[in-house]
Amino acid sequence: MKSHRHLLLLMVVAVVFTFACSLFKLPAAYPPATETPMEVPATPTEPSPPPLYLPRGVVTSTVENSTLTIFDRQGYTLAVVHTPGLSFSGSQNVHIAGSMPEGMAAVPVVYFSFEQNNSLLLTVNDQVTTLITTPFFAGMTGEAGKPIVAYTTVEYGTNALRSQLFAGSVQSLPGAAPALTIDDPEGWAMVVLAIKTVNDQPVGVWYSRRPWGIGGDIVFEPRRTLSYLDLSNGTSTELLGPEANPCSLSFSRTWAAYSGAPGVAASLGPMSIRNLENGAGATFPLLPATDQRGAGQAVFSPGDRYVAWMEASGWLMAEDPSFQSIIRVGDLNGNVIAEFADSALVDASGLGTIGRVEPVGWFDDQTLVVQAHGSNWDQVVLMLIDIPGKTPVYLAQGEFIGFVYP
Repeated sequence: MKSHRHLLLLMVVAVVFTFACSLFKLPAAYPPATETPMEVPATPTEPSPPPLYLPRGVVTSTVENSTLTIFDRQGYTLAVVHTPGLSFSGSQNVHIAGSMPEGMAAVPVVYFSFEQNNSLLLTVNDQVTTLITTPFFAGMTGEAGKPIVAYTTVEYGTNALRSQLFAGSVQSLPGAAPALTIDDPEGWAMVVLAIKTVNDQPVGVWYSRRPWGIGGDIVFEPRRTLSYLDLSNGTSTELLGPEANPCSLSFSRTWAAYSGAPGVAASLGPMSIRNLENGAGATFPLLPATDQRGAGQAVFSPGDRYVAWMEASGWLMAEDPSFQSIIRVGDLNGNVIAEFADSALVDASGLGTIGRVEPVGWFDDQTLVVQAHGSNWDQVVLMLIDIPGKTPVYLAQGEFIGFVYP
């Protein structure tokens, strides 16, 4: 009986053990594993910058006749534009008011003439039209390759100098009212530097101030402050204070170049640059020189990569002239990458001596255009400098007016 109970107990234990094993028994074979690929988020790509608006040619003027000559970057003549009555050339008196596509040999030009009844004139295919008579004209600027102009007038009042700013398309200028009027008892007049356009319409103007009617042995025109005028509401915003002497804005209107230093007259200070959007900037210390005259005449390359400017020393109007000029080029991080003294450019210029040399513009981010005056001031030529190779070559004769664009 006892043996039967033992047998029964063993059978129960066996059944429980078998059942327990069946609970934890793994399958004989696993199904094939499947991997779910990890989704890698796409790397966001920044939008490509718009293509650079590069010049097709350069425009010069000579004092011998009232014409402008357009040269390509190899120095070949593309066109001659007749500008009757143009007695004072220079970029502040002339604006190339249209593009010049390949195969086209005519371009509209707006210019000021004292001889033609103190008027702003438009010439197209040698047909001259009077846009507006403005006897107090003080200078202008325009949007590159566009018929859009901003100009100023200056008139002496009883107790103040009245300066007015006008802006518009060539078609709207005749009826344009002043966008801004400033009466300054200290005699500082507005000078326009650049225009902002949207859909080929002017929406804003950057301007500075300059003392009116001064003369003497001046290297860089004294200026102070940089302001932006919103044409939609007439509001002006000061971007740089009176310690700054603005030279120019970059093609993108993002960067401004100016001279000045604390405790030093703005036109005698070192060259500085500032990003008007985020405040970043740099200052390029002046080269040591006797009779230091400061820095100025800055121009930015089209892609906002470099800035070129002139530094000067000595005097032109001395009994024994000692004036010297040097072109310097820097990146926008404050590093100087090239320097060209006036004496090093004599051979390329074709002039016997150089009285002054200065940068005037860029064909692209590698090719700087410089202007040189001879000992006879009416001798003016343009040269190209390849910045990577630091090689100057002769380009054309005449005073720089501006560029033509395709």
